[in-house]
Amino acid sequence: MRALFFDRRSRRLLLTTALVYLILGALQALYGPAFPWMTRTFGVDAAGAGLTVSFHFAGALLASLAAGPALLRFGYRPVLPAGAAVIALGATAAATAPTFAVLLAGAAVGGVGFGLMSVAVNLRVARAFGDDAAPALNLLNALFGAGAVAGPLAVGLAGGSLVPAMAAVATIAVASALWSAALPEPDRPDVGGTERAPWGLAGLFVAMYVVYVATEIGVGSWETVHLAPQVGERAAAFHTSLYWAALTVGRILVTPLSARLRPSTLVVGAAASALVFLALAQAPGLALIAYPLVGLSLAPIFPTGIAWLQRAFPRRSEAVASLVLAFAGLGPIVTSGAIGAWVAASGPGVVPTALAILAALLLLIVLVLRRATRSIPPLASERRR
Repeated sequence: MRALFFDRRSRRLLLTTALVYLILGALQALYGPAFPWMTRTFGVDAAGAGLTVSFHFAGALLASLAAGPALLRFGYRPVLPAGAAVIALGATAAATAPTFAVLLAGAAVGGVGFGLMSVAVNLRVARAFGDDAAPALNLLNALFGAGAVAGPLAVGLAGGSLVPAMAAVATIAVASALWSAALPEPDRPDVGGTERAPWGLAGLFVAMYVVYVATEIGVGSWETVHLAPQVGERAAAFHTSLYWAALTVGRILVTPLSARLRPSTLVVGAAASALVFLALAQAPGLALIAYPLVGLSLAPIFPTGIAWLQRAFPRRSEAVASLVLAFAGLGPIVTSGAIGAWVAASGPGVVPTALAILAALLLLIVLVLRRATRSIPPLASERRR
């Protein structure tokens, strides 16, 4: 753990990728708090507003599928700046959109940049830190959460409008492109050989990330809709920022713990506690407290899951992780519209029920995955617990 913070090359990688995580977190958290503004500005209903999330993650899915081959063909240095430049283009289109169709196009283009950068940065860090990947990824994904806090705050300060926040994203993305271009190229991974990958196990990781991302983005996107009738749109947007803040703080707090616990143990406990708190969010008097606790619970799952995957596929982590992260975006693509349709039919009170269903499915998947990977030996640091 000390090397994680005091090694010069590690510090350089951490600082260089920090801005990338900030911009990714801000971009994917902006849409939900602006749903009420979209309905007023463009005349769409809740299901239509939810399409912005679906288009964002559709673009991210396509880009993530291409990211793995692109990294092996061109390397990390050109892919990261290219992803940042595409984000800047999409955010500019969204900030200046005269129609809802243009806004959806901007969301899709921004999603392409998001997908390229998300895969490249996570794999770059995971490969650089090896057995210390879990604490490193938790620390950096805390910065992702910091961006996710800033996004809804910017929307709230603008009275629910998406425009100023997207303009800021575009500006910072340009700076991110310049910064990431200076990141040294890592050693190319060896993904050759005749060894067959256990694709059934890879499928379980895909399922875990699909449902996890659907749950995390679902809370961030629909919490505002759920709380707005109780506390007002602006206050609901600020409470959504509190959820993302809890996600950020949780990743900071869990960084030293993730160096000692098995990733599977940490992920199972996190999924179980998220389900408990989403069940509590059903009660109107508890929702304001429950949502931040959901954020704390979900915090370690995404970064620790990458470390778990790397242990399960030590020789093929580049190929498998790229596939898993690509399909992770399917969750919001499928569920955002479905939740929107349910809200349109039954009202915002169904939001915590829909999210609790996702959390229950997530817990089931990670329990099955833990059983499937139980033969992976713990690290020495974990055996000293």
